[in-house]
Amino acid sequence: MNNFNLIDKFFNDTLSDKEATLFNKLLQEDSEFKEEFRFQKDLKKALQLNKRESLKATLQGFEKDLKKKKSVFTIKTWLAAATVIILLGIGSLIYNSFGNDDPKNLYAEYFEPYRNIVHPVERGENDGSIETKAFQAYENGDFYKAINLFNSVESLEEDDNYIDFYKGISYLALNKNKEAIEILLPIATEIEKGDYDLSQKANWYLALAYLNANEIEKAKSQLYMISHDNAFTFKKEEASDILEKLN
Repeated sequence: MNNFNLIDKFFNDTLSDKEATLFNKLLQEDSEFKEEFRFQKDLKKALQLNKRESLKATLQGFEKDLKKKKSVFTIKTWLAAATVIILLGIGSLIYNSFGNDDPKNLYAEYFEPYRNIVHPVERGENDGSIETKAFQAYENGDFYKAINLFNSVESLEEDDNYIDFYKGISYLALNKNKEAIEILLPIATEIEKGDYDLSQKANWYLALAYLNANEIEKAKSQLYMISHDNAFTFKKEEASDILEKLN
């Protein structure tokens, strides 16, 4: 399948889990694919907006004609007017679906798997450890494999917060929002018990998970905290941008 067909499937909400993984990987790593996605998103928005304005103008023409003639509409005229009203409603629904403030569009625009800073994988490295294999899978975008390996690493580590963090992001990359939220929430909220820097990053990805799950109020709450709490520095500007688009 042509990679660009993934964009059509995204807008039709028909991506499989495997295709969603590839879509997110391409969106983050392939500049041409990302540019095409943004172009199609903006084009759909412009087309729907133009159609909506055109239909509104037609409906306004009916209203003006009625005022001028002060006569009863014929059945044909009423049917035409009713058709315009119905189309306006459909156009509005389509516009809202592809609008810039659609939660899934915002998620796709801002989501990027956090880089591997815990166990950077050097080219040619092959020490055979489970952790190395887990992060290799993560960096390669093979998130199903990464999750399975992270699960194995956890049983060997006392402090596995950072493993949970990357596992949560892996679930998020697969659009498994419930699992991602369950893993990221403890890291984000138990700041005093763990790494504060890691907690900040977990809060950002937790906000994106809520956004992708269409839990708008929870997403807004997270984004508001990130953008307004002076203690937060990670993705502060991006959180403010998303919040503005949602409001």
